[in-house]
Amino acid sequence: MHKFILRRLAMLIPVILGVSFIVFSIMDLTPGDPVEMYLGDNYTDEAHASMTKELGLDKPFIVRYLSFIGNAIQGDFGISYSTHQRVLDEILARFPNTLVLAIAALFFAILAGIILGTISAAKQNSIFDSTSTFAALIGVSMPNFWFGLMLIIIFAAGLGWFPSSEFSGVKSLVLPAIALGTNSLAIITRMTRSSLLETIRQDYVRTARAKGLKEYKVIIKHALRNAMIPIITISGLQFGFLISGAVVIETVFSWPGIGRLLVEAIQLKDTPIVLSLVVIKATMFTVINLGTDIMYAFFDPRIRAQYKAKGA
Repeated sequence: MHKFILRRLAMLIPVILGVSFIVFSIMDLTPGDPVEMYLGDNYTDEAHASMTKELGLDKPFIVRYLSFIGNAIQGDFGISYSTHQRVLDEILARFPNTLVLAIAALFFAILAGIILGTISAAKQNSIFDSTSTFAALIGVSMPNFWFGLMLIIIFAAGLGWFPSSEFSGVKSLVLPAIALGTNSLAIITRMTRSSLLETIRQDYVRTARAKGLKEYKVIIKHALRNAMIPIITISGLQFGFLISGAVVIETVFSWPGIGRLLVEAIQLKDTPIVLSLVVIKATMFTVINLGTDIMYAFFDPRIRAQYKAKGA
């Protein structure tokens, strides 16, 4: 297993280099002068030239890119052009907010998705199953920014049950978490249903029923555990998507996370912040996928046996 983990971590290096190079190139080609933004409206030509040299913008493209990579390895992501603060400090100040939002959205999606998917599989072809299937289709197709606006209109502006843009405790987390997690909820619901339908047709499930166990014990204790592998896979991937997809929801709800910070940095052409956030998100996405693979072995003994057989 440890060799498998090391191989996956080694694969992270070319991914990060490729993503960072593409984003660095895009930001470099985007119109706008970051020095003017850094200095403000009033500056002299001498100050402009001095700041250009201080920020290293007078150097060739490849030199600036390699300098960023070298500094990033040491934990130095540079200085923000817009706030004049260390980029790492800016990110660390907002990252917990995004993490809380993504975890809340994933918890909502997994809990509701497994419950709805399990009931749909247990009551296959029933009215509940048909309704759940139709709702899941709508959930996958519906843009989360539109759904977020609808939640604000109905439950914030209309009923006044929740704040629409204030960051003030658990109540302010409810609407953005639901808006962010609805797509994942629909996907997990459909995956749970299909995986469980395949599992409950296995011989060991029929044997459990033949022993006289109650149906809910057969479903939950025997079938659901063995149906968890694809659910874990999709849930791990969805967590990565939720962190990345929080950009839109954080903007709609004015949530002070790194997604909103990324939007603001792109608008201001704040290259250090944009590049740092993309690199961090790509790294997190890869690490989350690795964690998902490791969890397979916990739920499926066959995978542990495969790793031992390969000497991983």
